[in-house]
Amino acid sequence: MWQQHFKVILIIIFLFGVGIGLTIFGWKHVHDAQRLEKSSAVTEGRVISSSTERLSRGGQSSTAVVEYVPSNHPAITKKFYIDSDDYQTAQSTGKLKVTYLPEDPQVSIVTDFAILPFQILIGLGSLMILAGLFCLIHALLNRAKV
Repeated sequence: MWQQHFKVILIIIFLFGVGIGLTIFGWKHVHDAQRLEKSSAVTEGRVISSSTERLSRGGQSSTAVVEYVPSNHPAITKKFYIDSDDYQTAQSTGKLKVTYLPEDPQVSIVTDFAILPFQILIGLGSLMILAGLFCLIHALLNRAKV
């Protein structure tokens, strides 16, 4: 009997934990993209290194480590995920354009990726939280009957 209760508790913890994690991860990316869309500055950064790795389903992922100097701030070195066009630019010129927030230059991008996958993560995370809540209520009602 205690094993059944333990399984229910683990399922509820999993649903809440993963749901909250997905929601926060998606929200952070959507929020940063919206902030960059409203007010941003552009500077040219020096590419320190770049690489491409093969993904399991035949695609590839490109990254670049870029050093950029925001106005009125010290130089920042950051790793960015970039698309193939920006990767070619990084290889040929050694420079990339970095878009950053003037008030928080750590929030920055090189390639403007689609926001929809992060919105889907927010929705999936919210559904998992609701499922966890449903399971919690169901478990409490079943426990009250016993």
